[in-house]
Amino acid sequence: MSALLAFQLRRIGRNRQYLLFTVLLPALFTIFFTKIFGGRVGGAVTYQDFAATYMVSMMAYGALGAALGATIRLAFDRASGWLRQLRVTPIRPGHLLATDVIVGALLTLPSLIVVALVGRFVNGVQLGFGTWVALVAVLWAGSIAFVALGLLVGLVLEERAAGAAIGITGVVLAALGGLWVPIDIFPSGMKALAHAMPSYWYAQLGRDVAAGTAPSVVAVVVLAGFTAGFAALALAVSRWRPMYAVSG
Repeated sequence: MSALLAFQLRRIGRNRQYLLFTVLLPALFTIFFTKIFGGRVGGAVTYQDFAATYMVSMMAYGALGAALGATIRLAFDRASGWLRQLRVTPIRPGHLLATDVIVGALLTLPSLIVVALVGRFVNGVQLGFGTWVALVAVLWAGSIAFVALGLLVGLVLEERAAGAAIGITGVVLAALGGLWVPIDIFPSGMKALAHAMPSYWYAQLGRDVAAGTAPSVVAVVVLAGFTAGFAALALAVSRWRPMYAVSG
């Protein structure tokens, strides 16, 4: 299992699209939008508040994309026949599923760490050492919800449909969850919709930590519910389709 884990990490880590959309792009957004709009805030909102909040949103955005992108690979593996080859090895379906979960979780870390470093050393976000560690840890743990969602899509849909579904899902979760722009500027109806998005509650965990408070119970419960639901469905599908229903 450890050899398979190392292989899968190297395999996805060499993917330039993964590096571009989950690490580089969120980091550039963090710099660009903070520098442009950070100096225009007023009232009770300071530059520090804006910079920290937007940094957390981009950490969530990058981690969300990394989790979905890493696990959607299942659909491509089924289409290519890779899983057919694994069926003749001692690797069990449960071990393969566990490896996919671990890979998805580990691949969220680069985005979380890089965007945090950009926030600290480029945009001047000031947090205590313990707060930085807690922020990365909380967002890393919360990313399991999107790992489970990516697994579900990769198990249910075929190659082309899965790729399109993940792309659309990522955009919807980011836009409607208030990751690209704060939901404070949303119309009232859109605000209610944002609260129905797991991405909103995921980012809210990070915002609470960055503000120096414990994550709200509501955010923890709602995101845990989404995680359990996505995971239960993915597990059910993996049992229904032996060795992930190898295509062909």
